[in-house]
Amino acid sequence: MKIYDFNENLDEFEELELDDTFSIPDLFLPITTLLLIDDKTKCVWLWIGRRTTIRVKFLAAYKSSTIRDKHCVYYKIKTVDQGHEPKKFKERFGLAVSKQEEVLLEQDVESFQDVINTIKLLMIFKARAYRDYTLGGDPNRADKYYLQWIVLCQLCDALGVTYQSITEEGNGNEE
Repeated sequence: MKIYDFNENLDEFEELELDDTFSIPDLFLPITTLLLIDDKTKCVWLWIGRRTTIRVKFLAAYKSSTIRDKHCVYYKIKTVDQGHEPKKFKERFGLAVSKQEEVLLEQDVESFQDVINTIKLLMIFKARAYRDYTLGGDPNRADKYYLQWIVLCQLCDALGVTYQSITEEGNGNEE
């Protein structure tokens, strides 16, 4: 299997060279756009992370046929958006949740929701601090809180939780 990552600076796909210890599911990050040449299913998967820009989505879709043509012209290109992966895709690339994991997840729904609520509350506080220090003219402190907010965004992305922009978070009325 060949895997390509879209390089936004070059507007091109670059082939990834992965060693045997690397796990494919680790590649699926919200800010990435991947092209997976799957000889087993005779398919080219264009996977688009949820934080990918419209420009990158367009260019990746446009350039994907060029990469496909290098390998096998008759492979079908299928586009997959993060969070909407078909079962076949999840199973093929190790993203499927086993029945045992489903049972464990169902048991921990309430505690999981408590964690989600805590993360969202932290995001609001970090966004408000960012806004206050930005307006107060302290860019160093504002940058610190912005970076903390970004880390919380990445955590939400990993958990599949939606959230608002930093300006919307910072202007909320939640306490």
